[in-house]
Amino acid sequence: MDFSNVSTQMGQKLQAILPSVAASHGPSTGDIPSLDLSIAENGLLTEQFLALAKGAIHDSLAPKDLAYPAGFGGDPKLLQVLASFFNRYFHPAKAILPDQIITASGAGNALDALLCSICEPGDRAIVLEGFSPYFLIHANVSPIIATVSNLETATQAGVVIEALRHAYDAAANRQKDIKAVVVTNPNNPLGQCYSREVLRDCLEFCHAHNLHFISDEVYALSTITGSAVRAPKPFVSVLALLDEDGMGDAAAVAAMAPKVHMVWSMSKDFGCSGIRMANPVLRLGSGLASYWQTSSLTSVVARSILGAPQLPDLLRQNSEALGAAYCQMTDGLAKMGNVDEEKAMLHKLAQAGLIFAHGQKFSVGESECGWARITFSISAEKIGKALAIMERFLQDNRSNVTDYHAFLPDYIRTFSTNPRILSTVASVASNHGMWLVGNSSVTWMPAAPKNFFWAGK
Repeated sequence: MDFSNVSTQMGQKLQAILPSVAASHGPSTGDIPSLDLSIAENGLLTEQFLALAKGAIHDSLAPKDLAYPAGFGGDPKLLQVLASFFNRYFHPAKAILPDQIITASGAGNALDALLCSICEPGDRAIVLEGFSPYFLIHANVSPIIATVSNLETATQAGVVIEALRHAYDAAANRQKDIKAVVVTNPNNPLGQCYSREVLRDCLEFCHAHNLHFISDEVYALSTITGSAVRAPKPFVSVLALLDEDGMGDAAAVAAMAPKVHMVWSMSKDFGCSGIRMANPVLRLGSGLASYWQTSSLTSVVARSILGAPQLPDLLRQNSEALGAAYCQMTDGLAKMGNVDEEKAMLHKLAQAGLIFAHGQKFSVGESECGWARITFSISAEKIGKALAIMERFLQDNRSNVTDYHAFLPDYIRTFSTNPRILSTVASVASNHGMWLVGNSSVTWMPAAPKNFFWAGK
């Protein structure tokens, strides 16, 4: 790509950002429309939130809303509504006040504004999971990726703090230019919540090294419920820990509270990513660094949705719909084989019209192959279509043994003693010509040993 017509700094940023963006999407061939499950959007209650948005514009849009937006950092009425919303659903240790909140045009812009406020150009931030291109756009902050050893334990106590310590200790000039730790809670891509213990460990780590702690909580209210869903860890906001019960002593709270920031947006929980509204809890600096003000139309719609009397019921419906969609997607996937060469496999799936997010995009490490993030907060019709594309893709590739085995590992290793899991794993290995490695045995299958696929416990 030709960057000769842009500035040197923008050319460098584009070179750093565009490859990762392009790698997330593969071209589809022919006239096959791509079903993109790599984008984390919730379309389960679109009609309900659309009705609220239309009603707000029809009933509440006034002449003043066509003038410049009022207030520094956001519409004053919206900030009041947001404070009430956070105090009700995020259970902060101390009540959030309107003057502690600003609005920005999306969570990415909010994160950019926060980093601009607390970092100098060229500073670094430790990021647990993935990395956002927003780090590079205006704040010009370099990420240090804290990688966990195993995705299955990625949110457990001890694992998280070890990843942060390793990333910090391995960084040169760490006391000079590392300014913050950024964590997404619930975790992205797993969707699992961090426990109060893990969050407290993170705050203590930041306090010990004089670092800011940024908690990206855009999935906070997207709880999955249902009779067939295992009870997940409850969501705990970092705002709930900013007292003596949360951090242990008043001195630590006083020192750390000004360095703790939470980001939330309407994009994920409400499926309103097009509205472009997010809220970091750091007032003055972020308000100035937020280059794109939230529009008056957005403020009108956001006030209506966040203050709607039916919002609690909508959140309940969303949780139930997420649970049903999760079960439909995972039940369908359980009937299919597993893959190891994720990049080649997902590229071919994209060509077939189905897009997932590569597991490697989330910094899981090269030893953790075979992962993909699949968005399931979509209609049952789209889930059925996605599963049909996957099944057809696998069936088509089974007819070409040479091509199909290029995507498969040579080993499946399982530590499970569960008969049902062992039977399923053995069936996959047998059907696809792979070695099956158990706790104390190796079953031979006709494939040359090269790499492993790890079956879960």
